[in-house]
Amino acid sequence: MSDRRRPRGGDDERRRHRSGRDLEPQDRDDDDLTVLADLTIPARGDHPFVEGVDPDDFDDDSDAVDDDAENDDEAAGTRTRQRRRDRGRRRPAVSGMRLLVTTIAVILVVIAGFVVAYFTPLMSVRTIDVAGDSVVSAEEILAAAALSEGQPLMQVDTAAAARRVSMIPRIATVRVKREYPSTITISVVERVAVVFTQRDGQKYLMDNLGFEFAQQDPPPGLAELQTANPGSGDPSTRAALTVMGEVPPYVRDQIAAIEVDSPVDIALRLKDNRTVIWGDDERNVEKAETLRHVLTQEGTEYNVSSPQNPTFK
Repeated sequence: MSDRRRPRGGDDERRRHRSGRDLEPQDRDDDDLTVLADLTIPARGDHPFVEGVDPDDFDDDSDAVDDDAENDDEAAGTRTRQRRRDRGRRRPAVSGMRLLVTTIAVILVVIAGFVVAYFTPLMSVRTIDVAGDSVVSAEEILAAAALSEGQPLMQVDTAAAARRVSMIPRIATVRVKREYPSTITISVVERVAVVFTQRDGQKYLMDNLGFEFAQQDPPPGLAELQTANPGSGDPSTRAALTVMGEVPPYVRDQIAAIEVDSPVDIALRLKDNRTVIWGDDERNVEKAETLRHVLTQEGTEYNVSSPQNPTFK
């Protein structure tokens, strides 16, 4: 037979050379021994499919990969937790060191400030103020305080200065304080005369505590205390001063003298020469109210020692 069939492979080869390109898969014959596969990279977690291979064959390896990943994640978590524990153990030490350094720095600043204030003229006395003076002059108070300008403020003995000022008889209370950066303030409260006393031809002003603080003529309208032993330690004096401190002004202003034989035997001599039997130093407000009513009656002597049962004659 002259007509012999040529191998297809030869024809395909010649056609490939003539066209300059490979034949497309659809151009190949079905019985071509070359199998072309369009391989696609599977997504993560999917098993690649190859013809003739059961996808289940990859399960064991996949599980192994998953196990390895889990082990790696667990190891990474363990390392993270360990680092956190290490940082937690280091943090108290670092915080404690910072606290110590801060404390030392604050102490050093305080010490430095104290040294500057105590030993240097940067915070020295430049001004001395006096407050509360009325009868006593500021010059007398400053002389008694004996403070000098230019002295470091921290070296001023304020307690000693206050004691010196308190020796002025008319001063009831005194306070000496520093006012930074360079001022000393002396605040005083002067004694106020409540009554006056007489002995040996001299008159003395007495405050509400029974202290005789000045020898001078009393101001107009001040009542005289008449008792055997006037003074802060005398019970009769204290009883008389209690009455003078508790009666209202409309009674106090009418009193010319308060006569006290004992703490329970007090009499008031009014400026119009009428006499009021007061009794003890209790229920003074009630007695004063009763006296306000009975004084409207004609008489020279009024007894309000029992405010509910006053008498007059």
